[in-house]
Amino acid sequence: MEPDSMELTPLPQPEPSAGPWVDRVVRSPAVRSGYLSLAAHLLLCTLMALFALETKPQQQLRPLVFSISPQRQDDAEGAPQDAMEIGAADEAGGGDAAVPHAEAPPAVDDPIDVAMTDPAPAPDDELAADVTATEAATTDPAPAFPTGDTPIAQSVSARFDAPRASGTRGRSAARAGGVRGGPPDGKPFAARTGTARGAAVRGRGGNAASEAAVERGLEWLALHQAVDGSWQFDLTGCRCNGACRDPGTLTSSTASTAIALLPFLGAGHTHVDGRHQETVSRGIYYLLSRMQRTPRGGDFCEGTMYGHGVTTLALAEALGMTKDDLLVQPVRDAVRFIETAQDMHSGGWRYLPGQAGDITVTAWQLAALKSAQLAGLEAPSPTIDGVRRFLDRVQALNGAAYGYRTPAAKPCTSAIGLLCRMYTGWGPEQEALNRGLTALAKPGPSPTAVYQNFYLAQALVQLDHPVWPRWNLKNRDQLVAQQARLAHESGSWFFADRDTAPGGRLAHTALAILTLEVYYRLLPIYTQEAVDSEF
Repeated sequence: MEPDSMELTPLPQPEPSAGPWVDRVVRSPAVRSGYLSLAAHLLLCTLMALFALETKPQQQLRPLVFSISPQRQDDAEGAPQDAMEIGAADEAGGGDAAVPHAEAPPAVDDPIDVAMTDPAPAPDDELAADVTATEAATTDPAPAFPTGDTPIAQSVSARFDAPRASGTRGRSAARAGGVRGGPPDGKPFAARTGTARGAAVRGRGGNAASEAAVERGLEWLALHQAVDGSWQFDLTGCRCNGACRDPGTLTSSTASTAIALLPFLGAGHTHVDGRHQETVSRGIYYLLSRMQRTPRGGDFCEGTMYGHGVTTLALAEALGMTKDDLLVQPVRDAVRFIETAQDMHSGGWRYLPGQAGDITVTAWQLAALKSAQLAGLEAPSPTIDGVRRFLDRVQALNGAAYGYRTPAAKPCTSAIGLLCRMYTGWGPEQEALNRGLTALAKPGPSPTAVYQNFYLAQALVQLDHPVWPRWNLKNRDQLVAQQARLAHESGSWFFADRDTAPGGRLAHTALAILTLEVYYRLLPIYTQEAVDSEF
């Protein structure tokens, strides 16, 4: 065949292979409609979920705030720190002045004070009449606290060993009679908020002016909180910037923070509720961040057992008011530290663990133990028996008066000692208790003795003493009148009180507020129900 006429046969072409099954599914109209349906349902479910979230009440969260800051100079290991002591007696000078201590002084055998060194104010005529009537009703009247160089009877160690049944009868009678404005249903914290607070104010002698002073005081405290949640006695770290006079000189930040927190708790503000919730929350978590774990328990001292006692009291109150599980273990550890720090010989506490006690530091430890008990954490009986033993060691006038570390009849320490006696079992049937409070109330409340009045107010209102209405009227009105009203100091207090001078304006403001809250707050341990249920 000629080349021209040759026919070329084309090579067979392979048939196109079928596409992947996924492509066929994707291109299917039925599947595409399913996609649209699924997308529509997802969008609908999302909208419904957003609507449900918006309408559901938002759970209130508690902020957890810990401060991470450079180590302070006074935190250095082994560095001496000033020990805060509000109401500590300057025994060398015979007074009750608070003195910073770089280290614990050696124990000495001090002679018994035989005279009241604090000058008493002129008695109020009407108040003196009330007290005179009370003294006349006493079956076994005893002389009032002496003044000047008048000698007093030497202390007699008379431990309270009255039969339990007798004491119970007296306390039961007091409970049956009722206490004006007491907490509803016997709950120690219930009177701090709501209508119960108003009823307690009216029933126990407060008024609108005293409540307004409390609110102004809380505002001042809130404005002077440092950015890390603490308060400082020298007012550093806050927005004050030197605008307030009379700063303190003590350095324990746990003591200053705790004493500032107590008025907020007393007015019903906690870290989970209340208008000052954020302020309280930051303060509580600052305290928690300062705890040092030791074989003896949780240490909040920062150089002084005073700081540990006040901190334990504040945390125990917060636990009792909120039942917050976060606070259970810290309070338990702090209570254990108090127990192991007690001086086993004297039964008291002072600046350092195991040191022979004084009445002011001992009173704060006892207050903390009582508050922890009300929150559900019991203190062992030997610890409370030791407190009774200490009170026996420093009592005078057969239990009607008390000294700082030795028997004496000083007004401030006597008010503290009598209140401690109430916590440890003394009731209205105790003649020495009635005699001592009557003698302390007779001159009326001193306008400068804020620490003495702080304790005496608690004892008088708890006992429902006949002189309380008139004594309270004078003390309440003079506190309201003494509150600062100008510039940056507005809402604060400062007194010419040597017992609390190192605490400065911060300590004075806190103590004044606590005194004006006595009608409903009573630091849970100060309620009649708490006194009735002795250790």
